[in-house]
Amino acid sequence: MIENLFQQKILIFFLVYLFLTSHINALDFKTYGFIQQESSIYINGDGKHNQDNYNTSLFGKGTFISYLQEGDAKFTISAIGRFDQNDDELRYLDFQKFKYEYYFDDIALKIGNEIVFWGVNETFNIVDIINQSNLAEDIAGTKKLGQPMASISYSQDYGIFDIYLMPYFRERPFSGKEGRPRLLFEVDKNSITYESSAKKRKMDFALRYSAVIEDLDIGLSHFYGNNRTPVLSPNPLTLKFDSHYPILSQTGVDIQATKGPWLYKLESVSAKDGSERHLSTAGGIEYTYYGIRNTQSDLGVIVEYAFDDRNNNPFNNEGVIGLRWSLNDIKSSSLLAGYLFDIRGNSNRFQAEFEQRVKDDLKLFVDVSLNGSIDNTDFTYQFKEDSSLTLKLAKYF
Repeated sequence: MIENLFQQKILIFFLVYLFLTSHINALDFKTYGFIQQESSIYINGDGKHNQDNYNTSLFGKGTFISYLQEGDAKFTISAIGRFDQNDDELRYLDFQKFKYEYYFDDIALKIGNEIVFWGVNETFNIVDIINQSNLAEDIAGTKKLGQPMASISYSQDYGIFDIYLMPYFRERPFSGKEGRPRLLFEVDKNSITYESSAKKRKMDFALRYSAVIEDLDIGLSHFYGNNRTPVLSPNPLTLKFDSHYPILSQTGVDIQATKGPWLYKLESVSAKDGSERHLSTAGGIEYTYYGIRNTQSDLGVIVEYAFDDRNNNPFNNEGVIGLRWSLNDIKSSSLLAGYLFDIRGNSNRFQAEFEQRVKDDLKLFVDVSLNGSIDNTDFTYQFKEDSSLTLKLAKYF
């Protein structure tokens, strides 16, 4: 996922940095991370592509932070990596953060790889556009790759202004031939086109204003550059998908209102994708019961809906009802569960994530994904036989 030449350059930069700083002064730094073993069972058998119904994987994350110039600057490396039993596309190393930051009184400058999140919804984050989604990791698109950029942030009492320049584009990773779940066809990495003549080297641009006004969190954003979502077209000769990345011009707004235990959320986007303009809106409510039944447990109820005026968009009329349960115990036990459904009744699925600390440095995760009734015309039909149970055990250091 990281080109060999690019990876070598940043590793050389890091080694030179450590050499120079170690000879100038003792480093003020901290490190932390985890290694996680994962085992998945697919309960529908071999699936549509005769893949294995059992898979193991090893995932790790490490973070290094060094404070420089008496705290006015910071250097951060945060890398993730995975080695998967079956899927070649899940054997990778990604520097999600590899950045230098310098802070003035009300200005912050950053350069390097960064993870930037925009949005307020739990499920449908339609304004989030900076980072590329890693669909080999998660078909929902919630797992992101680090984005090379230079950014400046200006903070005042009336809000924060952020400007981003992104000189290098990262193509979307998809599951490989043996990956699961995967699309109907493989995505051909050798057949990729762009609307921009600069291709990967196109300078993408984004800006955002955010503010807290009484009980409102408001964000206004604009992005112009290569669309993170490619247009996939089946190639009858290769029996694979060809990818095309159009230019995207997107203006978005995200608002969250906090009224006691109630959260009201809205995200909306007006975008021109290639030659097509479209409108997307997603929002919902969340209510939290604190101290249920006179215990220390909290229970949140989530309801969200997403609309897109493109008929071919796979999430143009979707809803979700979810629960977030936090025991607030010494083991940090929690459960997030949701029922996702197409309003027209074409599909439904259930997902749940449970986590609990076993020891101070050991944590257990249980993920469940169950596909229900899915119409053969629905986008998610290709994943119908990929219901799964995943156990994860993470060792922290």
